[in-house]
Amino acid sequence: MQIPHARRLLGAPVSSSDGQFLGRIGAVYLPEGRTQPLLVALPVEKATPWVVPLLGARLTADGLVLGYPTALITTGPTVDPDTPLSLGEVRAVLAHYQPAAAEAVHGMPLTERASEGADVSATAGFLHRIPVFPGIGDDDLPPIVITIPGATGLPG
Repeated sequence: MQIPHARRLLGAPVSSSDGQFLGRIGAVYLPEGRTQPLLVALPVEKATPWVVPLLGARLTADGLVLGYPTALITTGPTVDPDTPLSLGEVRAVLAHYQPAAAEAVHGMPLTERASEGADVSATAGFLHRIPVFPGIGDDDLPPIVITIPGATGLPG
């Protein structure tokens, strides 16, 4: 299953890889100039939701199924869903879930943030632009957003 742009993930139900319902997505994190989102924050009603990478995730008719078990997610990093993440914050999230991937930013300025701010959805939630993370591109992420030549995952 696919969606036309990353914003459509906002409010979607989310389950862990072991089948536990975790809530609904409150924020989506899309690397600058990319189509596929890298991270989501959930549940929407939690003041400091967990932030989870979409590596290994899949979108089904029932919602998003993350590639990680409940125990790993519920002990993972939390975020302020209203605030875009820096490269260092993205690294910290990846270090919890994919330690080898987190090493890709060694020597880079970890305070770097995307040049554009958040896009507040008409529904509850945020679509944040984040810096591109070295070594993780659209081809490394599940094809959740339909790929259209020249598209960036955002509505036009």
